[in-house]
Formats: sequence, C-alpha cells, structure tokens
Amino acid sequence: MDRRTFLLTSSGSLAAVSAADIQARAIVAAGAGVDAVDVDAEIKIDSNGFKLDDWRTISIVQNHLFPSDTDAPGAVEINALDYLHRYLTNPATDKAEIQFLLSGTHALQHHIHQALPETKEKQFSDLSIAQREALLREFEQQADGKRWLTNILNYLLEALLTDPVYGGNPDGIGWKWLQHRAGEPRPPYNKRYWLV
Repeated sequence: MDRRTFLLTSSGSLAAVSAADIQARAIVAAGAGVDAVDVDAEIKIDSNGFKLDDWRTISIVQNHLFPSDTDAPGAVEINALDYLHRYLTNPATDKAEIQFLLSGTHALQHHIHQALPETKEKQFSDLSIAQREALLREFEQQADGKRWLTNILNYLLEALLTDPVYGGNPDGIGWKWLQHRAGEPRPPYNKRYWLV
C-alpha cells in the first residue's frame, strides 16, 4: 500500500494508529528520501531555547519519518520544518508543548550518545539511515520518546493537510496529492486562528 492510499483509508482512525505503524508504512513506501532542508536558510534562532542543532535534528527526523518519493511529497515539499517553526514561535502556542518538543530533541541526542558512545561528537544528522532507524525504534520504546515521535508525526500530518496560510502544504501540494478539495472560504492571512 502506498502512502497516499494509507492516508486516505485511515483518515477516520488516524489518531488511533500508532506512531510506529505510520513510520513503518511511510519508510517502506517511500524509501530513504532526502536528508534535510538547509536549516540555516530556513530557521532563525528563536527565544524558545532551540538551537540550530535542535532544528537540524528535528528536520532529519521529519524527513526520516515522511521522506520524499517520486510520486508523493515528503517533509521537505510540505514545508514541515517551517510549519513547525512557525507554530512553536507563535505567542499563542502552549509553553509546555514547546518545552516538551525541545526536551525530546535533547533526549533523542542523549539516547544517541548512550547507544553509540563512539558518536559523542556527532549529531543525529551524521548517522546513517540504518543507524537513525534503529535509534528511533529504540527511542520509541521510552514513554516520552514515543510521545515525542507521535507529536512530530502529528505536526507532519498538520503540515501536509493544513491550509497554506499556516505555512505548510505550499500551493496545496498535500491536498493535490490526496486529491482533496479544500473547503471554502479559506482563511485569509489576517484571520488566522490565533489572530481571531
């Protein structure tokens, strides 16, 4: 089953599907995919404590979980990193959610150093795809690790399905891929939910 079919057939029960199941289907369907966006060009340091290495790690995880394919957009094409950055730097975002995503990023990096002591000077981005897969599977076994990965997947799906006014799904690329027709009227830029 390809990713498009999977998303279409599971849309009613997507919230009940485990993070591992979505991850496995996405990876099997799409292969290795691209590595990451140019974080330096896409992301500016913000006041929430995230550093460029944190954003790089998130970008690599996003692209590992939702890689690009020849007939399907991946995390890069749906602007997943930019969407998440906009969400986390929005003043209306819950500070606890911001802190959880940041601490989860640090916990993943700590897990790498524990599991692969020879990688002390390396970042998640320096690892091979096979190493990333194995480490994410291990990280998923931790309660907070599974919750963190589930949140990352949820934000990926939001970036895929959101109205482009929120920073993801540029030009409706996700809608086109899923053959979805957006509802009307669409929100204007000055009427985004946190401004209303």
